[in-house]
Amino acid sequence: MCRDITVGVSGGVDSAVCVMMLKNAGYRVTGVMLGMYGNDEKAAAGLSIKLGIPVIYRDVADKFEEAVIRPFIEGLMSGATPSPCTICNPTVKWREIKAVAEETGSKMWATGHYCRITEHDGKRYVTRGIDPVKDQSYYLWRLDDELLSGASMPLGDSFKSDIKDFATRNGLGDIASERESMGVCFFGSDGYASLLRSRCHASGIGEGDVRDASGITVARHKGFPFYTIGQKRGLDIPAGMCVTNIDAATNTIYIGRPEELYTDSITLTDTSIRDAGEFFASDRMTVSVRGIGRNPDGFVKVRKEGDKIVVKMTGRGAWAACKGQPAVFYIDDRVVGGGIVCG
Repeated sequence: MCRDITVGVSGGVDSAVCVMMLKNAGYRVTGVMLGMYGNDEKAAAGLSIKLGIPVIYRDVADKFEEAVIRPFIEGLMSGATPSPCTICNPTVKWREIKAVAEETGSKMWATGHYCRITEHDGKRYVTRGIDPVKDQSYYLWRLDDELLSGASMPLGDSFKSDIKDFATRNGLGDIASERESMGVCFFGSDGYASLLRSRCHASGIGEGDVRDASGITVARHKGFPFYTIGQKRGLDIPAGMCVTNIDAATNTIYIGRPEELYTDSITLTDTSIRDAGEFFASDRMTVSVRGIGRNPDGFVKVRKEGDKIVVKMTGRGAWAACKGQPAVFYIDDRVVGGGIVCG
């Protein structure tokens, strides 16, 4: 019997291949394109023809603005480094895909993320994809039982090169050859700078001092929201130096050596834990403070302090763990929890 499944589609190769894989496996696929930032009904209609499936267009621009873009800007303006994708996935993208699935009578939904879903002690978990370069599990740490119950991520067992080859073999070579978008969907060619300038022109934040550890001004910057901890580019600073602190109150940026940014302890708020018993007892849990890149090595220990969680790291520790940034916990490859760095 043919089973129904709803797939989030964007026009890119990953979601297109996700659709083709499911069709080949015998599913009756309905696509849903979310109008968050850039997509429209015309794009959905064109994709419907190309993929040979019905594609429902859902305008969620207002919800996306309220839940994702506005908090992102507010975070930057406070000196934090928020991650918009970790907000969007549970509050907008996955929730809307699930809602459309239920409206069309489907009990299953899927996305083109490079992750897997595995079961452990009766619970479903987001799990790292096998391609370490494309793994997106870090951005899905807030997905709960409700959103994972009927979910599927078919690309998690594939490498990106295999996905492109599959697309070419199945008549999607034009999509496979398109340049891949590597940034956040609502960022421009210069990252979030254009968005920030357009939204914050009335804030009065302009140029400020760049100071070294002794407080001596060594350069000027364009405004603190345009920079983040660990950044080197865009500043006229001595070689080998980077941003080590941002003082939003005085619009001052401090610089130092990159090695100064290692820490063996971070404090998290706004936490989400899949199984508290396992989480607090584990002696083989690791933490990531960024999706791909320089992450802590070694296992971590965690403890509660009020409504916060304190993370103690072994090994080299965390590099450039910024206020507002997610920290995501793993046991083996399973995502077992996460939180937002607050100290």
